[in-house]
Amino acid sequence: MNYTYFMLPLSILKGTERGVDEEGNFILAKDKKVYRLHVVGSVAALELNEESGSGYVVIDDTFSTVLAHFQKPLFNLFNDIVRGSLVEAIGSIDVYNESTTLYLNNIKKISLDRYCYNKLESIKNLKAIVV
Repeated sequence: MNYTYFMLPLSILKGTERGVDEEGNFILAKDKKVYRLHVVGSVAALELNEESGSGYVVIDDTFSTVLAHFQKPLFNLFNDIVRGSLVEAIGSIDVYNESTTLYLNNIKKISLDRYCYNKLESIKNLKAIVV
């Protein structure tokens, strides 16, 4: 069974196999291919390049971190997002310098309530996908 989208803790990126097929890059969690992740965390680092309209953000969900990069269509979403902001992000699995990264599809600033709810959901999903 393949998942194109799944909310999971970032720790899933460590210790899982990576692969690529006709649908794109994926991580293999047990027997499930995960192509896109829905994650919540805080912004640990943020680099914006106004000239190219691109950049990267390091998201920390207390279990692990991930480097997520983005291009022009998402650049304006970072007007309110600063280091320390709580964010919810959706990204496609990507590989950069032999590391598993995310190519951001969407990101938004969230409240502490939403962060806590999504954190619990991601842990429940991890148990369902790994066990």
